[in-house]
Amino acid sequence: MTEIKELYKIAGVKGQGVTFILTDNEIKSESFLEFINNLLSTGEIGGMLARDEIDEITTELTPIMKQVYPRRIATNDALYDFFIERVRSNLHTVLCFSPVSEKFRSRAPKFPAVYSGCTMDWFMAWPTDALTGAADHGLGMFTMSCT
Repeated sequence: MTEIKELYKIAGVKGQGVTFILTDNEIKSESFLEFINNLLSTGEIGGMLARDEIDEITTELTPIMKQVYPRRIATNDALYDFFIERVRSNLHTVLCFSPVSEKFRSRAPKFPAVYSGCTMDWFMAWPTDALTGAADHGLGMFTMSCT
């Protein structure tokens, strides 16, 4: 979680683009996917930042927000929204998951933003058994006759 906090500060306070790469082998607990799901769906991970950390962030962002939005009043809520807006713009998440894994199918309904809120790129050819399994799953109920 400490690493993600640092990424939030780089993306939200400094306004720099940063990429977070995560593979399915690095997920030790399903609860971590809940954080990633929230990150992808809303840009926020609830309870990640303590009140004093939020105060520190909003203090640093006050002059930046006044420069970007001179007519917006710098309330704590407006500053926090500005911070999350910058995180959503600058923090990019790359998830490297194997589509052949049973975990892939079981996690999809539990963490919808992880699977439906992402653009999927297939970088390698699928193994024959994976192609056959996916085709059988999708077309198994249909009667087919071919030569």
